[in-house]
Amino acid sequence: MVNIRDIAEMTGVSKTTVSRVINNQQYVSEDIRKKVQAAIEETGYVVNGNAVKLSMGKNYTLGVTLPYNNSCYDRLVNSLLFHAREKGYQVLLLPTYYDEKIESEYYSLLEKRMIDGLILTSRASNLDNWTKLKSKGRIVSTEKVTNPKIPMIFPDRKKAYEELFSMLKKQGFSKVIFTNKRSLSESTSAQDKAACYQNYFGEVIEGQNFFTGIEDYDSGYYWAKETFKELAIPEVIYANADDTAAGIINGLQELGITHKKDFQMIGEGNQPYSQLLNFSTIDFLPQEIGAEVINYILSDQGMVNVAKEPRFIERLNQERKNGHAY
Repeated sequence: MVNIRDIAEMTGVSKTTVSRVINNQQYVSEDIRKKVQAAIEETGYVVNGNAVKLSMGKNYTLGVTLPYNNSCYDRLVNSLLFHAREKGYQVLLLPTYYDEKIESEYYSLLEKRMIDGLILTSRASNLDNWTKLKSKGRIVSTEKVTNPKIPMIFPDRKKAYEELFSMLKKQGFSKVIFTNKRSLSESTSAQDKAACYQNYFGEVIEGQNFFTGIEDYDSGYYWAKETFKELAIPEVIYANADDTAAGIINGLQELGITHKKDFQMIGEGNQPYSQLLNFSTIDFLPQEIGAEVINYILSDQGMVNVAKEPRFIERLNQERKNGHAY
């Protein structure tokens, strides 16, 4: 296979000159440029794109770790893709399935210079070995982590949980339940949500006011149909995603339990589901965060710790808010 050294020998110029021709750079005479180009065409030489990128000190690729392909990450991923493309970068999506071994393998991509930076979403590991990870390359998290030395631009989820449960209590609700994908032992976000819940509605008991393993429309639908055959319907159900909330509404509808009449639904993500089915939701601002994350990771800026304040989009039953029955 012909390589850049062969082209240099054929044309009697240096490898640097051949590289300049390939990358359409200056400081090459027109005669030499034509000579090198002719040799390339004659031999059928194909440029090794990765080698060219590395010779320039960049790969122009960013890695994004995410647990799996789920609609709750769509807006963040789309924002990262859009703003990376505007900067001339491509994005490599790296699913982890909350497997620590897989996560650690993705960090090695920085070491091998296969990516120029790594953007973290939800993780399985707690990044206690940050000093070692930092030496591998540029990393930023879109989720709050316990180590204050880790760069992060994230939604202040705990503040959103606190304000939501406080609001529900003030509005007179007393029977509130919530769902989550992962258990309290596995998820910092779930722990924060449970702690805020307990400030207003008492002890969190799994299977009574807290339910896990629910993550999308289908699981929300089947969970609702099975759970509320036996369990009394609460005043408010707070689901961990808008598609999950939509599934719950549909499942309960088939049991003769009607949203806005028999209960209130609150979701997360500000997806079209919430507007179409008219339920409240929390917008964790993934579009804004995506833009800021791309700007940061491609800059020379040092430490960053930015907490973005989520936005609650309220569509609660107005009569219930005013203290009347449904």
